[in-house]
Amino acid sequence: MPSPMELTLHILSLIVLCGITAGSLLALQLWLIPWGNRRANRVLSLHLTNYVILAGAYVYYIEQAESAAGFHVVFSLQLLMGPLFYLYTRLLTDPGLGWRKQYLWHFLPAPLMALLWTLQLPLSPDSPLNLACLNPDSCDLVYRSRFIHRLSVYLSMTAYSIASLWILRPYLQRIKESYSAIEEVNLNWLKTLIFIRLLAILLAIGLEIRTLLVPDGWTPGALVSLSPLLLTLLMGWFGLKQRNIQLSEPVVDIGKPIGNMPKNQNAGKAEKKYQTSSLSPEKAKAIWQQLQRTMEQQQPHLDLGLKIADLAHMMNIPSHHLSEVMNGFAQQSFYDFINQYRVDEAARLLKDPAQRHLSVTDIGLQAGFNSNSTYFSHFKKRFQLTPRQYRQQVQA
Repeated sequence: MPSPMELTLHILSLIVLCGITAGSLLALQLWLIPWGNRRANRVLSLHLTNYVILAGAYVYYIEQAESAAGFHVVFSLQLLMGPLFYLYTRLLTDPGLGWRKQYLWHFLPAPLMALLWTLQLPLSPDSPLNLACLNPDSCDLVYRSRFIHRLSVYLSMTAYSIASLWILRPYLQRIKESYSAIEEVNLNWLKTLIFIRLLAILLAIGLEIRTLLVPDGWTPGALVSLSPLLLTLLMGWFGLKQRNIQLSEPVVDIGKPIGNMPKNQNAGKAEKKYQTSSLSPEKAKAIWQQLQRTMEQQQPHLDLGLKIADLAHMMNIPSHHLSEVMNGFAQQSFYDFINQYRVDEAARLLKDPAQRHLSVTDIGLQAGFNSNSTYFSHFKKRFQLTPRQYRQQVQA
C-alpha cells in the first residue's frame, strides 16, 4: 500500500495557516453581525473568504512539490480580489448602492482565466503564452506557463485599487455635508490599505523579476499568500469597527464662496446667487435666519458628535434643505460651517483669563472638537496661529 501523504510544514506555511484560522473566524463574524453596513460587511466577508482559500491553496502548493498542474486553476480566484475590494469600497461610500446585472462583468475574468489554464493543459514548453526562459536554472514549466495569469492579476489589482482611490476623493466632500467630526467616517484606514496594496503589487513585480534571475529566491506566490492575507485581516478588523455611514443628499454647487464666516451682511449677496430646485429664495432666507438664531442661542456646535440630521431635527426642517441653505448663504459645507463656530468658541475661551487653568486641548474639547488635529488645523487656518501661540499673544 502506498504510504500516507506526509505534510511537513515550513515556517511560512505555519504563519499562513494561523492567518487562515483567524481569517475564517473573522469572515464568519462579518457575515453574521447585525450592525453597521451589512451589505458591505458581507462583501468584505466574501473578500476575506477568497483570500483564505487562496492562502490555503498556496500552502498545499509549497508543501506538495509534485502537485498536479491542473491544481493551479484555483489561483484564478486571485482575479476576484480586485472586484470584491472595489465593490466593498463602493458600498461603504454609497450605502444606498443597488445591485445591477452589469456588475457581474467585473467577475468574468476569473472564470475566463480558469478556462484558459484548462486549455493550456497539458503544458507545452513551446506555448506562445509561456514566459521566456532567461536563466536555464529558472525554467520551471508551470511557473513560465502561468506568467500571463500573474500579469492579469497585477493589472486587475492595480486598476481596482486606483478605482477605489478615485471613489474616495469625492466621498470626503460628501461626508462633510453630513458630519461635523469626520475622524470615524473618513475611511483613512481604507485609503492607507489601498496604498499598501499598491506597494505590495510593486514588490510582487520585483519578486517576479528576481525569480527570473535568482531561481532560489522567493516567488511572488509568497507575497500573494502573506501580504494580501494580512491586508484583508486588517480590513476585516477595521470593517468590524467601522460605523455605519449616513450621507445627506448632494447639494447644488452655486459658485465661489461669499466669505469665510457666515455673516448677516452676506445674506443679500447670497440671495442673488442662491439657486435651488426645492426651496424658494424667501424660504431659504427664513431657514438661514433660523439657523443663525439656533447657533447663537442653543450652541449646537458644542456637541462633539453633531450631525446635520441632529441640527435639522432641532430646527424641524429636512436635512437636505439645511444643507442647501448652508451652501447657498455661507458657501460652506456643514463640516466647515460648524467647525468655524467651534474655532470662535475656542478663541473666546483662550482669551478668557478665567480659563487659564484649562489646557489648550481641554479648551478644544469644550469648544466641541473631538480631534486635536481637526482643532489645530481649523484654528491655524483661521488665525494663522496655533491655539497655544494665540493664547500667548492675547494674554501677553
